Amino acid sequence: MKIVLTELQYQKVVFSLLDTLYGPKILFKKDEDVFEILSNDGQEIFRLYTKVGKSKGCKRDMLVLSQTIEEIEGYLPPAVLRKKLFSRTILSYVNEKTNLDIDCIDFPYGIYDNDETYFENRYRFNVKKNKKTTTK
Repeated sequence: MKIVLTELQYQKVVFSLLDTLYGPKILFKKDEDVFEILSNDGQEIFRLYTKVGKSKGCKRDMLVLSQTIEEIEGYLPPAVLRKKLFSRTILSYVNEKTNLDIDCIDFPYGIYDNDETYFENRYRFNVKKNKKTTTK
């Protein structure tokens, strides 16, 4: 049986998941050029770079921390995380909660090869340009 979800339905599911995991209130702390985005209970879940550490072509680049990815992978299959729709949805959620106008996302993900060797890779995506990005 195949289930087809619209983009709006998908967004509602992911928003509900994030609200459940991290609380309906997302807060942030600003250091010099880095924002720490915190869950309802004060746990850092994302990090926003505005100067050093951001990808090429990005004004505000959000790093999804490894711990956050592991928690989300407990509910969504890892293959879903490397898709444009997931990236746009996560950024929409954080922008809606914080009004920080983030344009890029960067997150690590792990893959296994045929020998069961684990490799960590990174997915970088610019929402405004609708394409993958590279580091400076």
